[in-house]
Amino acid sequence: NGSLMARWTSASTVHTSVVDDNGSGCAITASSGYGSGEMAPGTGLWLNNCLGEIELNRRGLDAGPPGARLPSNMAPSVARRDGAILAVGSPGADRITTALQQFLLNYLQLGMPLAAAVAHPRVHVDTSGEKVILKAEPGLDLPDVDLPVAMFPDIVMYFGGVGAAVFDQRHGFGVAADPRREGAVLIPDA
Repeated sequence: NGSLMARWTSASTVHTSVVDDNGSGCAITASSGYGSGEMAPGTGLWLNNCLGEIELNRRGLDAGPPGARLPSNMAPSVARRDGAILAVGSPGADRITTALQQFLLNYLQLGMPLAAAVAHPRVHVDTSGEKVILKAEPGLDLPDVDLPVAMFPDIVMYFGGVGAAVFDQRHGFGVAADPRREGAVLIPDA
């Protein structure tokens, strides 16, 4: 009905990863930003407010020059290696890139199984406030750093919501949805 007020704290980004056994992959991250509070009449679709992301535009959402490309945290990705196809992405505002980097390190470099790499504890350097703070989930062996550290008691939505799908000829399909958020996975019957 268009009367719902936008909330600055709303979780408003979703991600879908899809691969097939022909080597095609698609990763889509979509966001309504923090929401405009307006609905396109007769469509049921909320309009976004994505004129920039607050955490990337410290001078204000209208500070950029006209016609300039807007920065974004969204990073849906598709990768190929040795005949395998991987599609991956995440919601999570300024934690998107750190969530994806940690997933890719764990999966591609350290060889963790897909679901374990998605669920592995995460860390994020938060530069949004007065002080830079290292935020972390339990289960990580953190080195001593010259920063305040905020340890979360459990894995939480704050650290993103990686969704990944992979296919390779030797192992078939693999899918994983982050336990930090509501998500689902499906491998349809052939």
